[in-house]
Amino acid sequence: MATVPHACHNCIDARAQCAGQSPCSRCRDLNLLCTGHATTLEFHDELPALQRRHWLTSSSSSSLHPRNKPKGLTNAISRVSNAKETNSYPPIDELASRSLTAVAASSQQTEVFTNYVLTAFPCYFRCTVNRTPVTWVDYVHSRRGSMNTPFDWALRACTTAYIGALHNDALYTDAARAMYTRSLRGLAAMLSNVSKATSDEALATAISLACFEVQNCTNPDAWLRHAAGIKTIMRLRGPQAHLHGFGRAMYIVYRNLMVTAALLSGEECLLQEPEWQDLNRQIAADNARLPDSSAYIDVAERGFIEISKVPGYVKRVREVLALPPKRRAPLQSALLRDVQAARAALRGIHTEFGVAVSMVRAGQNEQQRFVGPLPYVFLDGYSGLYVRGIRSALVILNNLILSMDEKQRAAIESENRTLSDGMPDRVSEPQSEEYESPLTPPKSPGKSRKPALVVRSLISPQTREPPTSDMMDRLVTTMGMDGVRVTLVE
Repeated sequence: MATVPHACHNCIDARAQCAGQSPCSRCRDLNLLCTGHATTLEFHDELPALQRRHWLTSSSSSSLHPRNKPKGLTNAISRVSNAKETNSYPPIDELASRSLTAVAASSQQTEVFTNYVLTAFPCYFRCTVNRTPVTWVDYVHSRRGSMNTPFDWALRACTTAYIGALHNDALYTDAARAMYTRSLRGLAAMLSNVSKATSDEALATAISLACFEVQNCTNPDAWLRHAAGIKTIMRLRGPQAHLHGFGRAMYIVYRNLMVTAALLSGEECLLQEPEWQDLNRQIAADNARLPDSSAYIDVAERGFIEISKVPGYVKRVREVLALPPKRRAPLQSALLRDVQAARAALRGIHTEFGVAVSMVRAGQNEQQRFVGPLPYVFLDGYSGLYVRGIRSALVILNNLILSMDEKQRAAIESENRTLSDGMPDRVSEPQSEEYESPLTPPKSPGKSRKPALVVRSLISPQTREPPTSDMMDRLVTTMGMDGVRVTLVE
């Protein structure tokens, strides 16, 4: 497989002429990060060349006297002899040349990663691919020469776990965990270096490891520890680092899990801060200028802006409910108004999104397609999951209102039943009655407990799904809502 370079991604995005070098003169003059050049793939069969370079025949090895055999070849033949006794043979590329493994992995990395992305994030990737100048697949393809960085090992951990699940092979699963550990150690070294700690490389590695943990759950709360580190890296990088290039792709794919992590950690989401809200508005404005822009994209961005505030409301309500009645009363009234206003905004977005998607469907025909060869599949999948996220957020806000205003119980319970009607289980509930998330209030027998908001994690060893499932698609397209369940315990 060979690549034919064209203009850089920034020049393509701006529809400007590109000089072709890296960095190009336009990016240098505008002080932009030149994100590399778009490439066209051309297939070349490299197998004959690899065979000529790395071929090892039995006749050549037998003609060598043991004293004259190269030390590496002697060790390789020794490993084969030992393997015969255990009926386990090392790969042929390990005998011929250790570099053959790297060559093969590099040439296949983009293809395997693309298959993994289209399996794990089918609807989300297809429906957001045109909103980023450099996608994850583009970025991985541009790194074909890199093989031993922490990001490459994190990438291989994800794809190897995917292959293991695809073929039900535990050897791949074990290998994926070893790659994960190697990447984790490399990331620790990167974070200790001030110049590398806030780089695209460091952030991409941390996000890949977090996704690996969400799907494989080596430890119940390991992905939350990654999430805390990612939050720190993003805060240090600042919002503008995620406006252009690969920084935007990383932000768009991970920002939804930041909402889930904030709910489970009992914190406000970083993305509700004004500068990050401005970033979301800038992204929405950029999307509106795209030739294939649609009204539903703008509505979806506004919906995420509102949902990013939900963890903050949960935190504030829990703090107010913990206060004595006299101190709680004046604060509760203002907070109740804020939550009701947020609910009204999400209700409006729910309606707008339905109308916008209906207009897209009505305007489609055989000449005007949405994305990909199966437009309705991806559009319907994306819109269905997005609406589910909005409804889940409305249920959470309704529970917050009910915890502060008992008089609205009948109306809220009726609305919650309507919002939940026809919605499939997002993630299987844990079977054990003893399962509790870190935020579940501790039991206090013998004492009357006030109504409490319980946040339950639906990302755990008990509820995890294999990398071959669309669990990640559901998590990110519902804006993180499929990863939690917030209930009111009385």
